[in-house]
Amino acid sequence: MRNRKGIFGHRWIALAAVTLCGALLLAAVLLGARIASPVAYAGPIPPPEGRPKLTLSLKTVTPTLISTGGMTLTYEIEVRNTGAYATTGATLTDHIPDATTYNGDAQASEGLPEFDAGSSTLRWVGDVGFDSTITIRFSVRVAPAFSGTVRNTAVISHPLLAGPVTVTAEAVVTDQPILAIEKTSAPDKPGPGKPLTYTLVVANLGQPAADLPVTVVDAVPPNTSLGDVGTDGVPGGDIVTWTRRVTLGLGERTVFTFSVDVDAVPSGTVLANADYWVTSPGIGTAYGEPYTVTVVDPILSISKHVWPDPPGSNREMTYTLTVFNAGSLAQGLIVTDRVPSGVTYQRGGSETGGVVSWSLPSLDTAEAVDLTYTVYVSDVMNVAVVNDNYGVCCDEGVCQEGSTLTNVVRGPVFQASVNLDPIAKGPGGGNKPVTPTLVVRNLGPGNARDAVAVSFFYQISVQESDLYADPPIGTFQAPVSCSEGDLKCEYFVWQGDLDYGQAVTFTTYTGQNTINPVPYTATVVITDSLGNAVTDPVTGTASGQVMHRASLGPLKSAPPVVGRGRLLTYTISVWNSGLSTEEPPTPWLLDYVPLSTTVVHISDGGVSRTLTGTTILSWTLPSMSTGERTERSFTVGVHDDLVSGTQIVNEEYAAYWVSKGTIYSNTGQAVTTTVRDVGLIDSYKEVLPLVASPGDVLTYVLHIVNSSAIDLNGVEVDDVLPWEASTYQRDAVASAGKVTSDIVSLRWEGSVAALSSETVTLTVRIDPDYRGALTNTAKIQHPDLLNEVEVQAVAYSADTPAFRVLKLASPDRVEEGDELVYTIRVINLGQRATNLLVTDTLPTNVEYVPGSATGGGELVGDLLRWTIPVLEPGESRTIGFRVTVLGGNRVVNDHYAVRCAEGVIGVGAPVVTPVGDDAGQIYLPLVLRGGP
Repeated sequence: MRNRKGIFGHRWIALAAVTLCGALLLAAVLLGARIASPVAYAGPIPPPEGRPKLTLSLKTVTPTLISTGGMTLTYEIEVRNTGAYATTGATLTDHIPDATTYNGDAQASEGLPEFDAGSSTLRWVGDVGFDSTITIRFSVRVAPAFSGTVRNTAVISHPLLAGPVTVTAEAVVTDQPILAIEKTSAPDKPGPGKPLTYTLVVANLGQPAADLPVTVVDAVPPNTSLGDVGTDGVPGGDIVTWTRRVTLGLGERTVFTFSVDVDAVPSGTVLANADYWVTSPGIGTAYGEPYTVTVVDPILSISKHVWPDPPGSNREMTYTLTVFNAGSLAQGLIVTDRVPSGVTYQRGGSETGGVVSWSLPSLDTAEAVDLTYTVYVSDVMNVAVVNDNYGVCCDEGVCQEGSTLTNVVRGPVFQASVNLDPIAKGPGGGNKPVTPTLVVRNLGPGNARDAVAVSFFYQISVQESDLYADPPIGTFQAPVSCSEGDLKCEYFVWQGDLDYGQAVTFTTYTGQNTINPVPYTATVVITDSLGNAVTDPVTGTASGQVMHRASLGPLKSAPPVVGRGRLLTYTISVWNSGLSTEEPPTPWLLDYVPLSTTVVHISDGGVSRTLTGTTILSWTLPSMSTGERTERSFTVGVHDDLVSGTQIVNEEYAAYWVSKGTIYSNTGQAVTTTVRDVGLIDSYKEVLPLVASPGDVLTYVLHIVNSSAIDLNGVEVDDVLPWEASTYQRDAVASAGKVTSDIVSLRWEGSVAALSSETVTLTVRIDPDYRGALTNTAKIQHPDLLNEVEVQAVAYSADTPAFRVLKLASPDRVEEGDELVYTIRVINLGQRATNLLVTDTLPTNVEYVPGSATGGGELVGDLLRWTIPVLEPGESRTIGFRVTVLGGNRVVNDHYAVRCAEGVIGVGAPVVTPVGDDAGQIYLPLVLRGGP
């Protein structure tokens, strides 16, 4: 606030004379009941944004199983265009299979297929419209003597396609059942000395078989001993035989199982089983493919992190141990952790002799478990708590120790502030008191025990009986004089506990007298003496002036955002922090109306004047006593041609008063309101699941949110689906309104009530061969929107882990000797990742702050390392560390990455932090010499 004696400025002179002579945004989402919506077509997307997509075309054959003797097979090809644009002149080529004869009966839903007898090829050329399907049918006659599989492949091509599309159908020609056999085993990772179950599946791929005698034989793998063979299995030496009569239709199966006990072989031993078959009289023998499974020990890993991180003094700290098994089943696990020195065990696990332990009956393959215990950190700070003696062992004899975890305890971090009310007053007490308010806060992470806060009062006569703490914690000592000469000073010492996040306020029940003639001041200083260190003192202070006149301070408020064409109300609060305005004339208030607005209402009899194209408002204020406050307001209409993002700044307003014949004024701080397309800008879209596999279904939900206080009619939404990598399932439903859609896009039209929302829900199926991001973008339009609102939701298709690595540096500019804080976030946008290793190489011109790595990080040479046992799909982990800047012009951190046991690596982008002030650098202009 600026205080000026005399005239405020030439633009204010005329207004002063005239006056002397004559004068939050609420957002709520109310989801309605979902109802089915009519489906129509919204229209294609022309190239280059749109293109045809024929990859979901298919071919079928009827029947799929025939006898010999020259039967007929009928093929049907559906050329499906699920892309965004039509194909003009698509070509389908189908070579008639060997051992068949084309029947000359090809037909198409559009166009006429042509047959080339010389190459025995059927060819169709035609258009496949947007969101349409062309069907082609033809038949062949199989050679009477042929038996086996008839395989027919058609190729579809077009210049706008990424490549040819092939579709295939197979039919089996036989007079007999066709037996096939395959094998699986469980568990996927057997352990030495553990059971292993084999499952043999016999399927019929030929003619139906009724009461067919079959014999299945399987050799017991080396390095195993035979266990259970089932009710009809017969062991014989190193083989197992099953004899069974089965009835199997086409595609039906029957199952045979047996189990073995794996010998105590070394981890990595391969159990090979290549000799197994099924035979039946008159049909023959079918052999299975060689089958192997690898024996592995349990592969255990153990890691640890703490909360809070970093830990704080005088409070609890919780250790979380994560045990992960990447190998075979582990049984009888014992996890132990020796409580580090310097902390005291509280709870969790079973503690004996300073060792915390847990017993786990088993931990299966790819299974993880979290174990926790809590300790208490004493009254220390800047002390490293080293945890280097923890691990896990199992009955199989596998043991794994954890890496050393070092956490540096931090003490309390204080914040102090002081306020004096009023900040300007007349001399003496009576009806002109001063109320001091001193606040100290502990930002953590440590708790303060017996912290000391000293409150100094200069030229303020604070009565001991009036001073109190809120909340009523700690104790005050008797005041102590610190006066020097004419400077009156007393201080009060408060001592008490202040936990992290807690604040205490020191104030008085009533206002206190001041002493002339110098300014009066209140100061608070807080510190804490811990067992091994003392925190740096933190100070807050405020001063006030003994006044001999009034002091009117205007303060303006307005909504932070407003819609174009909407009403905007300004409220001005005028507070008198000085003496009463007893001298006539009474005070007055002036305000320049900001550009791009039009006045529609002025409160309390305010007057509007236009001077040189500028609208100025004025109010005559009543006489105001010390501490009195009064408010005035006015409303403007925001011009409807403003672009979203335009800032309306109201910075010229002032309160005037007269004291002893002199005009004084105070101006208020500027208030800025940003023009935004309110009403629909809070709309959003979400998708589940965030991470999926190829072929999975994604569910998108569009929330059309009206956060304004008026109903919105005629809202339109255009939603382009991720058609390049998925197929819309034509299932959109909306809570209200009308939905029209086609295979690649959706349109919604309707109304959204004030402070309400509508939803549109739909699903897409990810293409079976697609891996990557799927982005669904919707654009919302309304007559009141100058720019359309765009909302997005992104899902990821992956069959392996996929990492995004982000890093932030704080502050964004440093000086030599400053600390720089790095925060790394690892996000898994793919499938489950195991045994992650995050690394970060220290930049050249920094020094690592010992013990500052969070999340269990450790420094090896110049490389920081973190281990994370498991990161599930969509899960993230945040870690960090601090460095001290040693010099240079900038700090470049560009060597950090994450890798996992699945072989996936994620790398982050370089982070550059300037050192010092660029203002001291001179950039010379480029001069072209010898030019034209």
